[in-house]
Amino acid sequence: MFSELYDAVSYLWSWRWPEAMGEVTAVDVERIKSGGNIQLRLAVAYKFSINDDGPYTGESFWNPAFYVNRRVLAGKRKIRHGQKVTIRYRQDDPSVNRLDGRVWQEL
Repeated sequence: MFSELYDAVSYLWSWRWPEAMGEVTAVDVERIKSGGNIQLRLAVAYKFSINDDGPYTGESFWNPAFYVNRRVLAGKRKIRHGQKVTIRYRQDDPSVNRLDGRVWQEL
């Protein structure tokens, strides 16, 4: 339980984690039911290696604050399978990782 809490809290500082180049392996639009409404979110799966260590995999989600459904659908058209992306990973455990925030800013 403590390790899950540590992982969750460490995400707050992920912008300071080391970077690695990765590759998008899947892009999907997920439907989330929220109070009787359906909202979309973008799910991006990826893989990366650190020197000879890996491959590691991960998945990150994007929920824009405004015009959610329209922006998610537009974002899906901009991110492609095989596209190179920047990954941030926790140095002591690269299996804890996420897409760099700049990926979302480009959508």
